Amino acid sequence: MKTKNLFRVAFVSALGVSMFSSCDPTEDNKQTPELGTGLYVLNEGAYGNNNSSLTYYDFTTEVASNSVFEDKNNRGLGDTGQDMLKYGSKIYIAVYNSSVIEVINAKTGLSMKQIAMKNVQNTSSSPRSLAATGGKVYISLYDGHVAKLDTTTLTVEKTIAVGPNPEGIAIANNKLYVANSGGIQAVKDSTISVIDLVTFTETKKIKVNINPGTVKTDSYGDVYVVSSGDFYLIPGKFQRIEAGTDKVSDIAVAVKGVDIVGDKAYIYNFEYDENWAVANKTIKIYDVKQEKLLTDNILTTITLEKTPYGINVDPLSKNIYVGTTDYVNNGKMYCFGEDGSLKYTFTTGVNPTKIVFITNK
Repeated sequence: MKTKNLFRVAFVSALGVSMFSSCDPTEDNKQTPELGTGLYVLNEGAYGNNNSSLTYYDFTTEVASNSVFEDKNNRGLGDTGQDMLKYGSKIYIAVYNSSVIEVINAKTGLSMKQIAMKNVQNTSSSPRSLAATGGKVYISLYDGHVAKLDTTTLTVEKTIAVGPNPEGIAIANNKLYVANSGGIQAVKDSTISVIDLVTFTETKKIKVNINPGTVKTDSYGDVYVVSSGDFYLIPGKFQRIEAGTDKVSDIAVAVKGVDIVGDKAYIYNFEYDENWAVANKTIKIYDVKQEKLLTDNILTTITLEKTPYGINVDPLSKNIYVGTTDYVNNGKMYCFGEDGSLKYTFTTGVNPTKIVFITNK
């Protein structure tokens, strides 16, 4: 679990998942104008404050709207927006503390369906992270399960048990890799569950550093894991799981968050000084093919005003987006070129964490 997750976890029960859903009255969007080419930012909000939101930044008008979901749907997004992905014509949003998957039309921003994630005891299963392939969206659930959602019917087909408090998930080699953090346990977990996507069964667990959180993959089938350690004696690590052998190796780069596009891992990191103030904020670029650090900090002329909270890279332009936060007030999004040049900034909601890019109308 990431350090920031200490502020937003809650105990949830572990059992299978059942599901009920509600359709928003705005589902009929034939007359709704489409949004322009741009990007959505998922603003996590502050845990327990029910203030998750979406920002939409239009590349043509260069205008950011921080209430696009509310404006389109006449309601809020929910409590603690954890992850977001675009798959096909839809965007899927995991809203952790509301325990729902929000499905919206990517072009209009209108809600298509809200799927409540409940276990058989009718308590929240709390979705955390998302991955998609083959017409299915896979969802890590903090009660110790992974769910498989069909993208046509928008119903949960099956759930399986993994480890405690799963966080990040990613797909490679026709397998799903799930980080079992054990984040709300006294003793943290240190495994990655490997799920065969054909049979949707767990085939093995891979031992990694304690408290794994973020999981990413590259085009070569390697899997990358960012772990937080125990926050006291065991430091966090950046590790690679090698395709084919599942051999785990450490990468000597300090990482708080990462996005991988092409052959490059784009990394943000920071440290705490003796007064627990955030210091030494950096954005690094690591070449996953050559397995070497290309630059240890692109921020040679710019200082981030607040704490980095998320990093996302546009796969077309290779622009690097870094969201920053003070955990209470609206955040700020920075857009950098790979050379560290600042292209623009805009205001977001609270705790900007994930971006999806809309490239076609």
